[in-house]
Amino acid sequence: MQREENVSVYEGEVPLHLEPEMDRLYGSLYSSLSYFRNTADLNTLNTYVARNQGGITAILLFTIHNGMLRVVNEGMQLKASDVSDFARFAFDRYPDVSAMTLHAVQVSGEDIPFYHQGFFCTEDFIAELPATPDAYLASLGGSTKRTLKWSRNRVERTFPSFTFQVHEHENVREEDVRTLIEMKQARMKEKKKISHIDEAKEQTILRLTRACGALCTASIDGKICAGTTAFRIGDSVYSWLNAHDPLYNNYRVGMLCNFLTICAFIERGARRFHFGHTRYDYKSALLGRFQPYEHLVLYRSHLHFLKNVPHALNVAVDGYALMLRRKLLEGTQSHEGLYWNVARKGLEIWRGLKNRQMPGNPPVGQH
Repeated sequence: MQREENVSVYEGEVPLHLEPEMDRLYGSLYSSLSYFRNTADLNTLNTYVARNQGGITAILLFTIHNGMLRVVNEGMQLKASDVSDFARFAFDRYPDVSAMTLHAVQVSGEDIPFYHQGFFCTEDFIAELPATPDAYLASLGGSTKRTLKWSRNRVERTFPSFTFQVHEHENVREEDVRTLIEMKQARMKEKKKISHIDEAKEQTILRLTRACGALCTASIDGKICAGTTAFRIGDSVYSWLNAHDPLYNNYRVGMLCNFLTICAFIERGARRFHFGHTRYDYKSALLGRFQPYEHLVLYRSHLHFLKNVPHALNVAVDGYALMLRRKLLEGTQSHEGLYWNVARKGLEIWRGLKNRQMPGNPPVGQH
């Protein structure tokens, strides 16, 4: 560790005592030690800690490779001043670093005094939660309330054995997690998509659920018919793996299980529920609101930007391509006509090609 004025640096180390501070600052699963302990080698990460008279103001974990510094925390809301302070520190301390990246962040405040690129890279749908389940139900739209009431009444009338349970930490059973994964894989197969959940990812889900989360399940005759894995970080809950048995499609058990999961975490003091990326109607119906995140690249100087033109072009191409894809996706979901039918078909072909050309696994939790 080396200490400078108001800054501590731990190289090849992530001090475990910082865990509650990280949860307080960011409330993000992807910026928590619960996540990194189960998905990364902490000894390969460096830690930057900034303080003022009020306490810790920023904790950034980072790696350096081939002149590029990468902040590995994600899903954070940051002040531009904190990003600028870190950039000044990093460029001064590491003279071989010519650029630095932050992925999936929201930055607010004044402009950053470094040449930089910023592009939309992902999204989340986040519901702000009231203090009680009754208040949450009351805040839903009339159509959603009627659907949930109809679903619960119908399933309980048809299947009196219907139950909902929350299994926390060590009470999470591996076979139950595997059941959800199998349901998810079957659903993706129906949609002609490739599942990226292999044995390693399955174990990651299990470890994370036992470390900081819960497995919430709806069952009929003792057999799981729907469920979700949810992770608690500070006041926030992250829904990761959602699945239901297609035999019960007509009962809307998937949406019902999501609603009951949210209510269970409200009772446990949660104040935000993260549905994850990808737009689905049920997320909006359950009060999930769109939140964009960007990929940010800062360069030491204009000269260093020019030295990194190939990288900068890749960042720009990926950014504009993702923006175009998102606009097309929104249009195909809300418009009809020849143009949008062609665009819809093009997206289907593109997804098929992408699935065949990318045999590797994306991060678990993308759904």
